[in-house]
Amino acid sequence: MQRIPELGPEGLRHRSAAAFVLALIGKQKAATAWGAVTSTAWMTSQAMIPVAIGRAIDLGIARDDGGEVIRWALVLLLLGLVRAATGIAFFRHSVITRVVSGALTVRMVTRHVTRLGAALPRRKDADDLIATATSDGITIGDGMLYAGRIIGATAAIVVVTVAMLTVSVPMGLLVLVTVPLLTGLSSLLLRPLHARQDEYRELQGKLAGRAVDIASGLRVLRGVGGERQFAARFRVDSARLRVADADVSRAEADLEGSRILVPGLITAVVTTTAVLLAVGHSLTIGQVVAFYGFATFLILPLTDFMEGMGSVTQMLVAARRVTRLLNTEAREVSEVTADVPGTGGEAHLTDGASGLDVPPATFTAVACADPGDADALARRLAGFEDTGDPALGGEPLSSLPVSVVRSRVLLGLNSDRFFAGTIREELAPDGTAGADRITAALEIACATDVVDALPDGLDARMTGRGRTFSGGQLQRLRLARALLADAEFTVLVEPTNAVDAYTEYRVAENLARFHDGHPAGRSTVVFTVSPLLLQRADRVAFVRDGRVTAAGTHDELLRSHPAYRTLVARDDVSQVGK
Repeated sequence: MQRIPELGPEGLRHRSAAAFVLALIGKQKAATAWGAVTSTAWMTSQAMIPVAIGRAIDLGIARDDGGEVIRWALVLLLLGLVRAATGIAFFRHSVITRVVSGALTVRMVTRHVTRLGAALPRRKDADDLIATATSDGITIGDGMLYAGRIIGATAAIVVVTVAMLTVSVPMGLLVLVTVPLLTGLSSLLLRPLHARQDEYRELQGKLAGRAVDIASGLRVLRGVGGERQFAARFRVDSARLRVADADVSRAEADLEGSRILVPGLITAVVTTTAVLLAVGHSLTIGQVVAFYGFATFLILPLTDFMEGMGSVTQMLVAARRVTRLLNTEAREVSEVTADVPGTGGEAHLTDGASGLDVPPATFTAVACADPGDADALARRLAGFEDTGDPALGGEPLSSLPVSVVRSRVLLGLNSDRFFAGTIREELAPDGTAGADRITAALEIACATDVVDALPDGLDARMTGRGRTFSGGQLQRLRLARALLADAEFTVLVEPTNAVDAYTEYRVAENLARFHDGHPAGRSTVVFTVSPLLLQRADRVAFVRDGRVTAAGTHDELLRSHPAYRTLVARDDVSQVGK
């Protein structure tokens, strides 16, 4: 069984696409060398078959010499056996090379993304990650598979050219000029294909990212009336992807057409010239047959060469995407020489760009007129974005160690995942929470019934990232997990948008009581437009056009701010259909 090579602590070189591909080859030196040898033997053994046939005709059939016929027939048999054996070996190692290359690429991407964590930029690199995870590793593997075939095809073309020069210098020179010329002309089609494939990959990743956003936030979009805008954007991006796909198809059609045209032209030119030389008694019948065999055979290596170049082009496009992701650096964070702001409910969490101020020990709700502002502002408050001037206790988050920010500010999103493990391990990964604390968190999140319905309770295992649970059940379990983290500031984005109105009411009541009696003075920031949560918050901030335009209690904002009243009333209408 073939083992996947270890990456080592440094991984693979990735300063450029070419360097990354060469590093992949370096990890498979023996397999690559064996593939080059077997591909060369496979192609050249077939290239020599026309020579053997021509010799059998001239030395055996034309002279009525049965011994020569048998001798060259045995040579043909030997060439066939060599071609069969080396072909099997070559294709086997090609498949191994493809699988190993794809696996190493996925390992590199997985390791780097894990190392980056939240430093991975929100939009562009997330889209790159989607495309890389779904197709680029496979594309790189396919390109590595064809690399050996290109070597074999090149060797076969050289052997055929030398054989032709040996038999007839004019014919050899003809092939020596015609093959590179026509192949070079057809290779000009690779550049537009390269550019169109790159553009298609970019648009594909962008559209996939938008589809994920829409699917994960569909209820929020409906609640604030944003589904039409997102649907319109999706249609526009879809149309652009269709146009890019058509451009790629046209470029591929041109290249495929050249793969058929070029070998056909070579066959026609070589065969016609050989017949004319035979009429002038410059070539024998056996040599004409050999040249016809050469011309016909050239279709195979030339087709492999053209197909291989197209695959290598796609591989380089994919490798460029992979290296762009691998070259994404984590945000540089100093180890702060200033004093770390005080803990224990003493610090304010603020965002300079929006003017949001979260006091300590409060249940704060943030209502955003634009749902996109909620996600961006929440990520800034938790230190996942480098914009907005967020600060904790007056100290910019960018100046604090990441470990301090993560331990004091927790961000909970509906896209957060559960991993393989028991319910107990997933709710309290550090293992410090006892059964009483877990039960209390489940009661606040109204998730007790979710656990009670499982045969093993908290010891039941999560399967398929929690796919056995409904969206509402997963949301309540996420809320319980966030509460058990016991961060100084817990930032939640629409934590109840997948549950029914009655459960949402109970969660809101529980969160309010939790804050009233919490001895450690923890703060919870909920980004929502649900009146059930807004009404029970100690303080509500209304964000419009990226800025806090009003703050106060829910009732105060209803009376004094028409835009807030309109936003909340619209969400009230959406509650009816729950």
